[in-house]
Amino acid sequence: MCGIAGILRYDRSPCTPDAEHVQNMLRTMERRGPDGEGLVRSGRVILGHRRLAIIDLDPRANQPLSTTDRRFLISFNGEIYNYRELMARLGLSQDDLRTKGDTEIVLHAWAAWGRACLDQLVGQFALAIYDRFEDELWLARDRFGEKPLYYHQCGAALSFASTMGALLELPWIERALDPSSVREYLTYRYCIAPRTVVRGIQKLPAGHLLRVRYRRPETHPWYRGRFGESNARTSRRDLVEEFDSLLNQATKRCLVGDVDMGLFLSDGIDSSAIHRCARSKVPAYTFISEDSTKRNLEPPAEATRIECSSELRLTALERAFSTLTEPVGDGAIVGTWLLFHAAKEHATVFLCGHGADELLAGYRLSQDRFRLSAIRRLAWLPDSVVGRLVTRYSAGGESVTQRRHRFLSMPGYRAAEAARYVINRPLPKQDLDALCPSARSDESGSSASYLEAIDRLYDDQPAAASNLDRIQNVMLKTFLTENILSWADSVAMDNSCELRMPFLDRDLVEFIFGLPDDARIGRLPGRRNTKLVLRWWGEGRLDQAVLRRRKRPFFAGGLRSLHRKHPRKLRSWITESDALREAVPGLETWMDNGPEFFRGPRQGTLWALLALGIWSRSHGIS
Repeated sequence: MCGIAGILRYDRSPCTPDAEHVQNMLRTMERRGPDGEGLVRSGRVILGHRRLAIIDLDPRANQPLSTTDRRFLISFNGEIYNYRELMARLGLSQDDLRTKGDTEIVLHAWAAWGRACLDQLVGQFALAIYDRFEDELWLARDRFGEKPLYYHQCGAALSFASTMGALLELPWIERALDPSSVREYLTYRYCIAPRTVVRGIQKLPAGHLLRVRYRRPETHPWYRGRFGESNARTSRRDLVEEFDSLLNQATKRCLVGDVDMGLFLSDGIDSSAIHRCARSKVPAYTFISEDSTKRNLEPPAEATRIECSSELRLTALERAFSTLTEPVGDGAIVGTWLLFHAAKEHATVFLCGHGADELLAGYRLSQDRFRLSAIRRLAWLPDSVVGRLVTRYSAGGESVTQRRHRFLSMPGYRAAEAARYVINRPLPKQDLDALCPSARSDESGSSASYLEAIDRLYDDQPAAASNLDRIQNVMLKTFLTENILSWADSVAMDNSCELRMPFLDRDLVEFIFGLPDDARIGRLPGRRNTKLVLRWWGEGRLDQAVLRRRKRPFFAGGLRSLHRKHPRKLRSWITESDALREAVPGLETWMDNGPEFFRGPRQGTLWALLALGIWSRSHGIS
């Protein structure tokens, strides 16, 4: 787990100044890699690396690394859990290697198999490989986007780094927000790759390669997933046995390393399942705040309790948002940052249950959208009847008749249907128009690029894929990748820690996508009818109290309590950002005259404004 950076010059001019530029980028990522720093020039490229040592702690494993013939040079961020199996497959012995780590194995795999080696990697990663013989640069990102990678293209060079903050150290990159991306960000609280909120900086999508040759960057997907291989005829018992085998395999893979490890345990079913598979191997930690105590939320008995006050949460909020790889408007960031900040004294690597909700329809929104398909068959009923049924599973802001007509006009539950599910209650159109009066939104309050991306992901499935398959695919590649995985990596790295997610193991993900719908979600409402295969697996393995319990995220308290105690501070973080005021001209008027902020989509937009305001000021964006 590390930070990478580099510059590829398109001409043959001396690149001595670029070494200093890459050094400046690396300096911003010291917390991502406190254990070592390296910089290597080869041909027209300079690669840099900051190291957090987890596998093979010897300094000889520091990067960048090159093959013995110096053809291939690599800067690698992440962990490959199956590197020992790859070593055997490549016919290598330890005598053939200079290190005992995973990065050198990736380098040998690339030399032997080329880009096809990516299919063999099990783990999380973002990498840069330069081929000196072919004079081409390759950038690649893991299947689900656990590790970030950003790049900037101009006439003279292509630059890349693990964070946008590192790229902003380069003098030729403009420190300015992109207005259209900011509107998308305010609506949904994150941006879908390749877009970012900064003008000129792009994000390499998850599961994609970027190849640069002859000054022409080309982006291609290298992973689409083998989804749709149905297990519909498999018995419930066999499904549970296969799920058990894959979950244990995934957890075991995530325990590879030479440092102390821990587990973040909320006592919900997802993290409890990982705890069960890793029992006795790693200690558990949980988080509880003042607000949690008031809501009678108690930490799991087997976990170390970590507490905080509102003052500490306020400090953590500023720190966590300022160090994000890119702004994301999610209140869970604060509690998770505090959890890492306290737990890092005990371990370096932590496991968690992220991914289970997105894969197994754990959110109410996915359950509601799935059940809407049954209502669609009732189009012949009066507006009042269908409209009220749809209201049961839809956000507000429209009359019953409007809601009925729009719902029934969604062709095949494509872009509009998936978008309403994925965006987690977008900011209402009237609020977006008030914030950005110079550029009125369209009828849905959604940006065209966002809906096009949703439509593309919804269709990118086998013809036999169910509506639930398609919705879960959209959720996996948008809300999970662009929101949760983005900030989770940021808060871990800011505390010089690594986060691993067994539910995102490739084999487990593809198995889940092959499940019949009724092994993921029941037809009746209620939390006991969600994530069914996980609940079946938990019978006899987990306490009944865990199986019955409501969702329990790591709680850091809402904005209401912070605003009650620190109203001026919160407002100043939003309104004193010059960049934010310019990109969002109606900001102060909206905050002065707006309705209730501390519930529904407007609270989410406040989190987004806080994140963008704090982040842009900390990175000198004007």
